[in-house]
This record gives sequence, C-alpha cells and structure tokens, in this order.
Amino acid sequence: MVESSGKPASYVLCHHCDLLSELPSIANQYKAVCPRCNTRLARGRSNMKLNTIVYSLCSLFMLAMTCCFIFIHIRVMGITNSLNILAIPDILYRDNYMSLMLLFLLFVLLFPAITLIIQIVVCSKIPLSKYRKRDLLIVYEKLQSWCMPEIFMAGVLVSFVKLTSYGDIGIDRAFWSFCFFIIFYLKASIDFSIRKIWNELATNNFVKTELKSGKTGMSQQVRLCLCCHAMLPAEQRHCPRCKQKGQVRERNKIQWTLALLVTSLILYIPANLFGVMNTIFVGSASSSTILDGVIYMWKDGDYPVALVIFTASVIIPILKIIALTWLCYFASMFGRKRKRDCIKMNKLYNVVEFIGRWSMIDIFVVSIISALIRNGEMMAVYPDVGAIFFAIVVIITMVASHQYDPRLIWDKR
Repeated sequence: MVESSGKPASYVLCHHCDLLSELPSIANQYKAVCPRCNTRLARGRSNMKLNTIVYSLCSLFMLAMTCCFIFIHIRVMGITNSLNILAIPDILYRDNYMSLMLLFLLFVLLFPAITLIIQIVVCSKIPLSKYRKRDLLIVYEKLQSWCMPEIFMAGVLVSFVKLTSYGDIGIDRAFWSFCFFIIFYLKASIDFSIRKIWNELATNNFVKTELKSGKTGMSQQVRLCLCCHAMLPAEQRHCPRCKQKGQVRERNKIQWTLALLVTSLILYIPANLFGVMNTIFVGSASSSTILDGVIYMWKDGDYPVALVIFTASVIIPILKIIALTWLCYFASMFGRKRKRDCIKMNKLYNVVEFIGRWSMIDIFVVSIISALIRNGEMMAVYPDVGAIFFAIVVIITMVASHQYDPRLIWDKR
C-alpha cells in the first residue's frame, strides 16, 4: 500500500531486473514491489529502530543464557553425557577438526551475534561517525547470508532422531533459551531496514540527469551499487556512499559462477563416497556416508527425517548446481527473451538463494552427535573426511549463487 504525500517521490533501481521505479512513502506493514519481476523494493516499518534494538537485545541475552547452561544430555550404557553449546567447537578442536569447528563458531554463534550488535549500534543514538557506520553496514551485508542459527536448530531436531538409537536423549534449559534466541533473531532481522540506515547517511541518488520510471537503469546510463543500492552514473566506478567499486554489469560473473559450480561438482563426488561419520563400538570402527544414514533411518521407520536429510544433503546440492548452470545459460542467450521466461528464471534464482544454506543441516547433525557420544573405548562417534568435503561443497555453491547477477537474466544481448 502506497501513501501519497506532498514530498517528491524518490527513485529506486531493482537489484534483480534493473527497472527504475518511483517510490513514494509506504504505509506501515506494507511493501513496494517491482512491477517487472515482483521483487520487494522497500517496506514500511514504523518504530523500526526501537523494535530492532529491543529484539536484538533480547536475542543476545538469550544467546548468552544458552552459553551458560546445559543444552542437551544423553544417557548411554548407564553413563550420562551433558553438552553445553560451547563444548561442541571445543570437542571438534580437540579432535583436530578445525574446519568444522570454525564453521560452527562462525555460522551459528559469532556471525549472528555480530549482526545483532551491528543492528543495535546503527539503530541507537551511540555517537558514531558516518564512516564507522558505513563500515558496519558493509560488514552486516557480507555476514547476513552466512548466519545459520535456525539451520543449526533444524540439525538439532534431526539429530534427536538419530540419538535415540544410542540412548535416552533429553533437553535442558539452554535448549529453550536457544529457541527464543532464534525467534528474537529472526524478528530483529525482519524488522531491520538497512536501506533506511543507508539513506540516513547519504542520498541514494547520485544521478544528475533526469530519470524516467518504467525503463531500465542501463538504458538511462545509470547503474546500481550492489553494496548499498545507491543509483550512480554508469561511468562512475566508486560509490560515493559506501566507497565500493563496481560497474554497470560484470559479465565475468557468469564465468566465475560456472567455475565454482564445476569445482563443487568435483568435490561432491568424494563428499558422497567418503564417510561423514565414524562410529567406534567396543573397539570396532565403522564409517557411514550420507546415503548410509538416509537408508538406516528409512529402514528404522524414521521416514520424515530420512526424507529431510536426503533432500537437504543429496537433492538440494545437485538441483542447485543444475539450476545455477541453467541460469548461466539463460543469461548468456542471444536474441529476444520473453518476459514470462525471465520471471520464471528470477523465481528460480530466488529459490536457489533461499534453499542453498539448508544443506548445512547434515554437518550440524554430525557435529552434535560426535560431541555427545563419547563413552571412552566403549562407544564414540567422530566426524569423517566426507563431512569436510560436503561442507566445502555447500560453501562453494553458496558463493556461486552470490556471484551470479540476476539482472543478467533480463538483459538483451
């Protein structure tokens, strides 16, 4: 819903299709979408700063509570093992799995905490120069897509099903505080408007010529800064607002995306051939791959969990590689592109961006189980080399989707 006002309407370039649109003031709880590709351009939020500060503080408090108490416990062969969430990276470090330890620390704890702190700082009245605030917003943009506390919680719920085959599993107070941490974190992220903070630092329009809505920025010699979404003259390489370098289009992004996809496809082979989890029972070791885990749960009657793991760990990585390859091919097509096909490709890109992170579920499941099942020489579970390969595949495919420029879908060649 758009409210008319006496103020002149501002302009905004769609970061998905490059269409220039007028953007009048927007009523609270409503949003403005691109008339060409239906991408959200802006949303109306009253009390944005206050709501963001409150929810971010609540989320940080719940995260601190989670780190102070026991998260989950399990009783195996008469021995009870209790697990604090900070013990997971410590155990992975002692087992010499530095890469998995860093993934857990960064994606589940540090990056979400940093983004919450940035939200509080930029929304509060803390005296801060516009240059420091600019740096914080750039860091926020780069970290946001790598925050995965909700994916870790999904991994915890999946691991509960696997852990029941080892012993009696129970949850403790830190589990509930972590649930509230995720709820407050997601609410703070939804309420926070980084575009509004950028616009408070400086105008989003650095173009001196007359702009016409309904036409692409490229046709008007206008480009979009992919960092702060400011509109700049096409020949201007550095953005005056965020100081980041850019250009109208970077055609080599397609080559970079394809190169990353080929790399991920090569690494996907050992990720499935090698085991992701090594179980030691009374001195006898056995390694299990991703598909072994899916087959075991299916035979055990845990069909929903088996389908979740199979979808997240097998189907999604393959489909993401195929989808991004198809998107690169479509962007490279010569001749006229039908609007209907461009809309479908844009929707496909949005799906790829959303589901790509969820393949990390299996890595978090391995981390939780290996941290909990430690009964000396009687029984122990350790991560295996396949988990590292699979984590690299997920990260590379995420980088590939970030490298891809969806505006190339709409460009005519």
